[in-house]
Amino acid sequence: MLLAVQGCSTTASTSAPRPVVIEKGSSAPVTTQIPAAVSPAQERAREPVVSRQPPAVVALLEHAQQQANDGDLESSAASLERAIRINPGSAVLWYHLATLRLAQGEAQQAEQLAVKSNSLAPGNTVQQARNWTLIAESRRQRGDAKGANAAERRARELERN
Repeated sequence: MLLAVQGCSTTASTSAPRPVVIEKGSSAPVTTQIPAAVSPAQERAREPVVSRQPPAVVALLEHAQQQANDGDLESSAASLERAIRINPGSAVLWYHLATLRLAQGEAQQAEQLAVKSNSLAPGNTVQQARNWTLIAESRRQRGDAKGANAAERRARELERN
């Protein structure tokens, strides 16, 4: 299973953020490039959301990323939960917590957290597509192939917009 934790930076970037993908049980992260945006609105949505977070949240995200890289997913989740208490309206924080829960095998909770993230990301099709992709994987882990396929279709629809 893979866990994606978006890189944490306090400076704005003109290029798309490069999430760190961590294979469960491995301490060696592999970076991946997000496809280029097709519109200025999507490009803005791909800017590092972390740069708009309070400094305490940025510090907690960086700490959570390090903990996840070290394989300590429970401590990483606790750091993200603290960040959420500071900024509960951040769709990105809820998404990251969902990815951790999925990596921990808590597929139902991961889906619920991704749904919460979607509710906080109106108009942000990039974030919504990520959430729907995570929902698809959650459903697949629970043996719901039909639900997973529907979630993947929704993610593709959002990626085209």
